[in-house]
Amino acid sequence: MTSNTDEFVSLGIDPAASRASFVALCGEDYAIFDYPKLGKSGAVACAAGYEAASEVVESIVSRWIGADFAAHIESPIVGRGGVRATMVQCWTAGAILAALHQHKIEVGLANVSSWKKSVVGHGRATKEEVASFVGLRWPALHAEAAGSQDVFDATCIAHFGRIASKRMG
Repeated sequence: MTSNTDEFVSLGIDPAASRASFVALCGEDYAIFDYPKLGKSGAVACAAGYEAASEVVESIVSRWIGADFAAHIESPIVGRGGVRATMVQCWTAGAILAALHQHKIEVGLANVSSWKKSVVGHGRATKEEVASFVGLRWPALHAEAAGSQDVFDATCIAHFGRIASKRMG
């Protein structure tokens, strides 16, 4: 589906060491791009993350011709798995950021507690609360996501980007 529009497309990205989920929101329309297996973490996952982000950008630019675009990517935090797991996640996120930069897509960081507070209502929202929010706001997207928490998070990050852009604009 191709449409000419002067609307705003917000791309939310939930990266990890060896997977990434992207959700684009434009008005009530959306697109899901889920890459549950980028490859083993490290160089292979980074290269695949770069390619995935490039594919996503090319797809959304051709789908929403003439739209303004911005992306938000979840900021890595030291959590379960410790510093090593966070470092590897940062490598994949960096490759995704590089691809977005190459395609001239403006990118902002989305701190986990900030996007949860802004979108769901409190910074310590559970996975169930995030999934429930997506189900209430975008029932078709929720169904299409087939229970993927990564897609639910990317959706909320994209919505966070819409909220942030309204504050700035």
